[in-house]
Formats: sequence, structure tokens, C-alpha cells
Amino acid sequence: MKKIIASILAIVGMGTPSLAEEAQDSKEYITQELRMMALNLSPNSIGLSEKNFPHQVWGVLMETGTDNGAYSLIVIADGTTSLYFSNGGGIIGAGEHASVRDVSANFIGWANRYVSQSMPVSSYPLPKSGDTVFYFLTFTGVKSYTAKEIELGEERDQLSSLFHAGHAVIAEARKASEK
Repeated sequence: MKKIIASILAIVGMGTPSLAEEAQDSKEYITQELRMMALNLSPNSIGLSEKNFPHQVWGVLMETGTDNGAYSLIVIADGTTSLYFSNGGGIIGAGEHASVRDVSANFIGWANRYVSQSMPVSSYPLPKSGDTVFYFLTFTGVKSYTAKEIELGEERDQLSSLFHAGHAVIAEARKASEK
């Protein structure tokens, strides 16, 4: 109960520094839990199978490290699209908007083109500042690919098209959340 009250007070800009710190810790915990839920998601639990979704990649996390943490774009083939910030907050449920679903489907399409460039992984650290990590959720496990954000953004990496498709999803999710 104390953490809930601390969170509410911190959101409205009130409370003691220790309560604000607890609220921030709580936000970070929640976003980390949501991120890990996506990374450990079973496609069968959301009704996806190789039979009804005949593509290798059924979900993608694109995470970019910043000086203040990281942001995580999560797109799942069932239409789920969310954006989380490691220090708390984000946009949940953006996939409810048709415009977001369209660019999200395109993002997964690009991921299926590039999954062969990735390697299997079993741990999921947040990226270092300046790095972008793609986690490909496949029917055979999670794979990843890491590159410098600047290289991706300036079209100097083989996965630049995927990076730009991910940023199109972020832009559309932000527009939809402002409506």
C-alpha cells in the first residue's frame, strides 16, 4: 500500500524524496516486468501457431539504450503494440488503433526478412547507451541482433530498414495516444 501511495504522490509531484524514489523504483519494476513478460511469452498462449501464422518471427522487441535507461518497442503478431521506458511509463495497447496495427504488421514483416542475421539468446539485458537491440520472438526461441543506433539510423547497418520500420511504429503509436 505504501508503494501505491508513493506512486500516486510522485505522479502529482508531492511526497518526500524517499517516497518519490520508491515510486520510481516501482515504475521501473513494472516496466521491467512487462518487458520480461513479452520476452517469455509463448505464442500458443495468445493463439499463434506455425499453422495460423506461417512466419518465423511472431514478435519483435526493439530496444535502444539512452543515457537515462532504455526504451522498448514491443510488437506481437496478434496486434499487441506497446512502448515502455525503463524508468517508467510508456504507451500500452497502441495496437488497438488500425493505423498502428498496419505499421506494426510491416515491422514484423521486416523482422522476418532479417531474422537470419540474428543469434539465439537466453538472457535479455537492456542495451547500453547508443546501442539498439532487436529481440526476435520466433517459434524456436528468442534471437537477437545488436547494432549502434547511429549506424542503423544513418542507413549504415544491414538492419537499418527494420530500425526505421520500428520508428514508424513508435511515431504512429504516439500519434494515436495523443488522440
